[in-house]
Amino acid sequence: MTNESDSNEIDRDVNASMRMFEKSKVGTAPAIAPIKPARVLLVLDGSPQDVTSIDAASYLRETFNVETIVLDAKERIEGNASDHAIEAAAQVIGARPIKRGEGDSYDEILAAVDAHEVDLVVLPCPFGRSFEKIGSDSAGTVIDVMLTRCPVPMLIIRRDDQRLRQCVDQVRLVLSGECDFETRAAGWAFGLAGDGATVTLNLVIEKEQYENVRAIVEAMQPGLSMDLEQFSDAMTKTHQSLHGAMAKTAAANGMTYSLLPQAGEVAPPNALDESSQMLLVMADEVDDRFSQGFVQDRIRRSPHPVLVVPGHVPS
Repeated sequence: MTNESDSNEIDRDVNASMRMFEKSKVGTAPAIAPIKPARVLLVLDGSPQDVTSIDAASYLRETFNVETIVLDAKERIEGNASDHAIEAAAQVIGARPIKRGEGDSYDEILAAVDAHEVDLVVLPCPFGRSFEKIGSDSAGTVIDVMLTRCPVPMLIIRRDDQRLRQCVDQVRLVLSGECDFETRAAGWAFGLAGDGATVTLNLVIEKEQYENVRAIVEAMQPGLSMDLEQFSDAMTKTHQSLHGAMAKTAAANGMTYSLLPQAGEVAPPNALDESSQMLLVMADEVDDRFSQGFVQDRIRRSPHPVLVVPGHVPS
């Protein structure tokens, strides 16, 4: 009995020490500098999403005084800036249209990113097709290529009732695992968040990911089982530093912050018929197949605008 009592006392001490350690990590986490765009490439594709994209570019101009470059990148022969680009530029203060070359749409977009040194691309999705007709069936080839090759963040525009200016009051950083640049993604989340916004760190636990980890743990330690709650706790601990930094940043900027681990099937994005408005922010680790597949799947299923912050983009 004495040994069991001593063992329980030691366990309590260890748990208390771990809680103090985690609190100390939160306490020392530095605040994150919000990142705001300065020069934006507005991409048009002739789809109904163009209206929402133009409205997003107008909001960015009004809020951050960005310089806006307008490219009509739909498939067409080489020539001067299209009438569509000229008309769109006239709707955004200070915007200027540029001409399209003769390459594929994604090559022309990437060339414009490089030539004009933009730090954000506003991109309709699915590219060249109506969202209302395609829905969650496909994000499109252009989006797939851009996710792999684009070196700057992309604001991917979806449904027309999800206007950026209305979505920035609810901003969710959606992560499925650790990556080297999640702090930069958080910086963009806070940079685009509206005044007094609610910013949430969503730690998404995909069923396949959970089952794989559980199988490894149980194979290494036969007889030891791992449930979903334990896996959620483990994910929270691995993101403790980011969690503490985001909490500090929100407090410093007059925003509300929360940490929310969720199973993949109930985490954002919401169902396509969901009317709630939010901006999703995701880190795209392009040299990680699981990370990129996760981002692609979330974009395809999302009615909300999705800000994708890339990392490890090959030159």
